Amino acid sequence: MNRIDFLKQLVLGCTLLFVPKHSSENTPRETREIKFITPYIAGFQYYQGLELEQRLKENETLSLKREPQNRHDYNAIEVFRGDHKLGYIPRAENKLIARVMDQGMTVKASITRIDPEAIANRRVKMKVFYEMVQDFKS
Repeated sequence: MNRIDFLKQLVLGCTLLFVPKHSSENTPRETREIKFITPYIAGFQYYQGLELEQRLKENETLSLKREPQNRHDYNAIEVFRGDHKLGYIPRAENKLIARVMDQGMTVKASITRIDPEAIANRRVKMKVFYEMVQDFKS
């Protein structure tokens, strides 16, 4: 074996020391929902909720947006379907979620129940959660 071949083998051997035993891309992952609350959408009748009600579906994903400049509630969190505002997470239930969102965590929401016969502020119930991703260990 000449010097160049020896050095190639030495460098290749050393680089293998830094390759992880299991690549994270090949490791199966498990996603678990951690549920915060299951509130009704507050203010549903005052925003675009009633006009979009016929198009809403159970299990549909909603987006949440913090509104710290809200003069009525510093912890306000808006609820959207696409670009359409449906209302808010109720004030009595938004404090913890606002803090979590302010820390940079992604909080998700989806519709769990629609009752068109209920009074306006009780028509759409949602779940608010975050997803924890873990490596699956066999």
